[in-house]
Amino acid sequence: MSGSTSFALGGLALIGALLALSYGLGIIGVHDRDVRRRVKNRTTSASAAVAAKPVVHIEERATGIGRYITPPGSLVKLERNIMLAGRPEGWTVAKFVTYKVVGVGIGGLLLLSLVSSKPTLVNFLTGFGAILFGYLAPDAIVANRAEARQKVIQRELPDVLDQVTIAIESGLGFEAAFSHIGDRRTGPLAEEVVRAVQDMRLGMSRKDAYQAMADRTDVPDLNQFVRSIVQAEQYGVSIAKVVRTQAEEIRFSRKKRAEAEALKVPVKIVFPLLVCILPVLFAVILTPAIMSLAESLA
Repeated sequence: MSGSTSFALGGLALIGALLALSYGLGIIGVHDRDVRRRVKNRTTSASAAVAAKPVVHIEERATGIGRYITPPGSLVKLERNIMLAGRPEGWTVAKFVTYKVVGVGIGGLLLLSLVSSKPTLVNFLTGFGAILFGYLAPDAIVANRAEARQKVIQRELPDVLDQVTIAIESGLGFEAAFSHIGDRRTGPLAEEVVRAVQDMRLGMSRKDAYQAMADRTDVPDLNQFVRSIVQAEQYGVSIAKVVRTQAEEIRFSRKKRAEAEALKVPVKIVFPLLVCILPVLFAVILTPAIMSLAESLA
């Protein structure tokens, strides 16, 4: 039996095992209670529930399979990244776990198609890569969205703190200044400020509301700002002075990070230079000389 045939049979066996696992989980009724509760909460009427019942049933099965094949640590990380991304509408762990199952299924079908048409090592690796891509892509999408949101918050923070300082010095209290800035700005940081103000109005202490905001964003500069505000309230230090100092320190930190990134640029361009630019340059320079040498020797 040739090596390519062995890989093809291995790919077919892998797909068969995945299908058998999916079928078995569907028969024994592996349903996620949390997903079922969310589906019920979002059902607006009995008629809509009846019409959507087959779709919900399939989604529950896919979610159960996805949770079965996803490590618990990955589920926790996915939930945290969704929180860091701001919990966009429709973004739930259940939905992205379902996307994982769909991606693995599509990759498996591609693998089956490739090894059936031409059972070679390249086709097997291509199909297996498609399975990995389908499994990892949902996590990457959420992680990229979370990282982009954190960068926006990091960039907006000094300007927001300056505006908070001006509002406090004009006579507003810290909570009122926060509310004022949140109502007049847009973006993820303004959304988090509004959320923190709402938490305080609902009875949450300032310390807990600020800490919850820091936990939802996980931005180092914002965490430092929250710690400074909490300490200032404990020791009776002027809030306006603390906010202004924090804005200056954050700008200084941002400048240092930009300088550090600039120092990394020469290292980052070494590989593209060696792989993409120098070979072409050598080819352009040396080709005429080689051709002339070949003609003279001939």
